[in-house]
Amino acid sequence: MYQISLSVLFVLPLLVSSVFGKEQTITGIVRSHTNGKPVELANIILEDGRGTYTDEQGRFVIATSQIPIRITIAHIAYCDTVLLVLKGDCGEIWLTPTYLPIDQVIVTATRAVKGKTPVAFSEVSSAEIHDRYTVEDVPMILAQEPGVFAYSESGNGTGYSYVQIRGFDQSRIAVMLNDVPLNDNESHQVYWVDHTDILSDAGDVQIQRGIGNSLYGSAAFGGSINVQSAPGTDNPVMKIEIGSGSYHTTKMHLSLSSGRRGRWRCSTRLAQVTSDGYREEHSSFQRAATGAITYEGKNIDHQFRTLLGYENCHLMWDGVAAEDIHDRERRRAGYKSYTDDFFQQIYSLSSRWKISEQVLFNNVVYLVKGRGYYETRKSTGYDLSDSDSTDWFDFRDFLYAYNLDGRLTNDHQQRTLTFTRRKWIENEYYGVIPTMTWLSNNMRLDVGGELRFYAGDHHGEIAHFSDAELSDLIGRSWFRYYRYFGTKSIATAFAHIAYNPVDRLKLISDLQFQQVKWGLDQYKIGHAVGYDVSAFWNFVNPRLGAIYSVSDHSAVFVNYGRAQREPADDQIISADDVWSQPQQTAAELIDDYEAGCNIIFNKITIDLNLYGIRYRNEQLKNIDVEQEGEYSYKRAAATDHSGLEWEMRYQPTYRWNVVLNGSWSRNKFLSGPNRGKSLPNVPAVLFNSICSVNLMKNLSLALLIRHVGKQFLDEQNIGVNPAYWLVDAGLHYKIRRLAFNVKVNNLLNTLYATYGYGYEWNGYQAYYWPGATRNGFFSIAYLIGE
Repeated sequence: MYQISLSVLFVLPLLVSSVFGKEQTITGIVRSHTNGKPVELANIILEDGRGTYTDEQGRFVIATSQIPIRITIAHIAYCDTVLLVLKGDCGEIWLTPTYLPIDQVIVTATRAVKGKTPVAFSEVSSAEIHDRYTVEDVPMILAQEPGVFAYSESGNGTGYSYVQIRGFDQSRIAVMLNDVPLNDNESHQVYWVDHTDILSDAGDVQIQRGIGNSLYGSAAFGGSINVQSAPGTDNPVMKIEIGSGSYHTTKMHLSLSSGRRGRWRCSTRLAQVTSDGYREEHSSFQRAATGAITYEGKNIDHQFRTLLGYENCHLMWDGVAAEDIHDRERRRAGYKSYTDDFFQQIYSLSSRWKISEQVLFNNVVYLVKGRGYYETRKSTGYDLSDSDSTDWFDFRDFLYAYNLDGRLTNDHQQRTLTFTRRKWIENEYYGVIPTMTWLSNNMRLDVGGELRFYAGDHHGEIAHFSDAELSDLIGRSWFRYYRYFGTKSIATAFAHIAYNPVDRLKLISDLQFQQVKWGLDQYKIGHAVGYDVSAFWNFVNPRLGAIYSVSDHSAVFVNYGRAQREPADDQIISADDVWSQPQQTAAELIDDYEAGCNIIFNKITIDLNLYGIRYRNEQLKNIDVEQEGEYSYKRAAATDHSGLEWEMRYQPTYRWNVVLNGSWSRNKFLSGPNRGKSLPNVPAVLFNSICSVNLMKNLSLALLIRHVGKQFLDEQNIGVNPAYWLVDAGLHYKIRRLAFNVKVNNLLNTLYATYGYGYEWNGYQAYYWPGATRNGFFSIAYLIGE
């Protein structure tokens, strides 16, 4: 009996413990309200003090004998969440991002941070790039962001494409690739066609609207675009992708990544994109190769990158006549005009040195080289027996224009002549962008700048004359009829201070100094005078701002900035034209006033921004109908660019994501004969609705609805490009190592035009760039290691 009683005393507590105190497993997945991504390293703390943290997939597992129990989920970038757990499976737990009053993560001076930087901006994440991008040029993807408009000459988003922000064309938008400036030093233009498939490498793209960050320099009038390449993977990855679509559009892609090898990582990409284009004679052939070598030390990181890009495009300079734009066949018609051929090389070395916890040094060294031409077949001379030849230039004008009157005489003026003309450019620019950062408890100071040096060799040649006698007189090899050299040096220095005088308030003060030295040396060839001109500009650009975190879920900001920009080369002189003379051209200047707010509540994120920009000496350009490949310029003494931009993101579950954004803008002349009229080719209303849903684990669907408001074609607001709506749809499916991507653009087969121009000649003449009707693209990717 004693033994039985003793056994009961030992066994009974075990039985009670097993029945009433059995440990249970609590599981869950932690996700972010902003983008639905898993939150890694979130702390999971039980009320008894024990805890764990989430893994890369946002998952956690923890055992407890107490159910129900309260757990706290905490992360430095999110608001704490307290849950009462009634059963073991918590399901999905959503955390709301919070604004930190002082920088906790050190970012480079070119990047804005939500809730910390008083700038209107948006980011296209790697996940969004994956959902949106197939084969289009970069501008067509960015057009889904607030205040951004894009179009392509080909009509289907390949070849030559253009982007606007707030009505400013891309010559007034600063574009950077891993902090390397891509704007052409002479024209300020950006040639996306040289960087095919660049989004395949991108980790994200940040668009700052307005003047933005000081490092972007004077080109950032309407905004700035910074494409940042992905940092690379920790494991080896290989991706092979092939695709095909409408208008004989094809894509081939191969990328390799070594993964992490100690402190080193390497990656490379080869890509080719071809398309006949929606418009006839608008085909494009693009190739690109990239390479990256990354070293990640304890306190020093280095990354060497190279991008080689080649393009050959057949283009037209003329739009489609107004009477043909609504005809599904004639709106595509074209003729062979000119061929653009260019090869560009970009090399950069980015370094970051963490000198101490309070001092950091970032530096970018870069070299960009390019060589190419555009070629066209020309006709000239009067054939007196042909009454229809009056469109051609008089032969005497031809002699002067191409510096041939010393070789040929006017006796040949009654002969017809066709010939090939090429205009060449060989250029390079290199520079260094150092930035030193000091940190304290309530202040951050960035001091840095840029030194850049540019040189461009331009020359024109003619050959392949149709008249054998003239060919013998001129010579059968290429005849050079002009040559000039352009040079530019840019020195920029800035100081940027972010100061927290009290909790939740941050003040920004920024001062930029820029000196531009420009020169042009024109060779004296025939009637070309041989001008040797130079100019200097000194710009001082102040910027002030403040941002206040009203709560952990909302912030408001205001800012003011001034920016100035030197004229483009062809605004001063068209050095390839023997009749052109240097012109006095004033620098352009803007004053930018902004106010905005960011609000997060429940599962909704809202961004609002108001801006007013006063523009002085705006150089308006229009198609030069007499000379293909060139623009004509007209100065507007004062213009106004103002408006409202908004974006709302809603993610009720990780399966659904809805984004609504848009802008309303006022772009008007403030002086001159067109005072009160709208600037041409600027849509006043833009709207995007993007809905994506994960139908199942590896299947997702996206739907895009886009509205572009009407645009005027000319300064007098006579011609109008009507507003239009577009609907695009995309489907992604992944099974094992295969990924399938299907995209249909213009699902409703809408007839629309994206751009146009008009002029008076025997009445008003209007011409348009048509957008593609319904078209699609399908690709298959094979992935190893992802």
